[in-house]
Amino acid sequence: MTPIDLMDADSRITIASRSGDVLPFSRGILASSLLSTGIATEEAYRLASVVQSRLLKFGTGTIDAEQLVGMIREILVDEEPDGTAERWLAWRTAKRSGRPVVVVFSGAPGVGKSTVAARMAVRFGISSVITSDSIRDVLRTVIPVSVLPELHRSTFELVDSEGPAQFSNFDRQANAVANATVAVAQRLAAERRSAILEGVHLLPGLIGRALASHSARPVVIERLIVERSDDAHKAKLERRAISQPLRLGDRHVADIGRIRAIQSHLQTKAGASGTPTIGTENLAQATHEIVDEIASLVDSEGVAP
Repeated sequence: MTPIDLMDADSRITIASRSGDVLPFSRGILASSLLSTGIATEEAYRLASVVQSRLLKFGTGTIDAEQLVGMIREILVDEEPDGTAERWLAWRTAKRSGRPVVVVFSGAPGVGKSTVAARMAVRFGISSVITSDSIRDVLRTVIPVSVLPELHRSTFELVDSEGPAQFSNFDRQANAVANATVAVAQRLAAERRSAILEGVHLLPGLIGRALASHSARPVVIERLIVERSDDAHKAKLERRAISQPLRLGDRHVADIGRIRAIQSHLQTKAGASGTPTIGTENLAQATHEIVDEIASLVDSEGVAP
């Protein structure tokens, strides 16, 4: 348990797991698990407190873990009649399947990929968040400019004027970085570790195809994050230029046209690969859809032995 979990632990109530372990009930752990359904943090803690009160109402002592799950489900059905109970149970099933979960967020610079990835990591309890920018920086130290010059240029600088070769340089950089990212994802999957991958280089459909035959049978969910409004996209880049000056955001603002072109290019690839697109205006709904898709994939392909 973390210090917060220990602080939330109630020694008056103990939970007996299937493995025979007996641990104190933790409001913090339960609230954290409820975040996977997409509800607000405050609501997750409120519901966890309702469960704690219900347990105390029936007296102190030890409760079987499966009995606790049934009680939580009843409370969620009564308190959140919008499918929260089903999503929570589905996420528990996915976690107990033994299969790593890989969530991939691609998108043009400035659409909010990092923000979405960080929030989803907290909600799903996934500690490994890999950015394609970090992979690109590593590759730059071992692959010289003479071998792959595209790798050593900023992504948006690789978009040429309109024509059949408009994105050829961008695609070369993206493929090099994405293939290296796949290698990292394969290693994490082999270790049965879930991960969130995010970056402009993760061309829609690429990660899913690369991990399709992996022995760990990872559950791969891909989403393309888009900003549909030109003005809103530019405003996000302007805010980032102020809040993160080391990222040289002024150059991104000046090249908003190329960045919007990258988004259109990624949308075309998403359409060809069947990758859904999402905005950042309703992350709760996006969370719902991701959990539902994870659950459907686990159900359709079975759980690991």
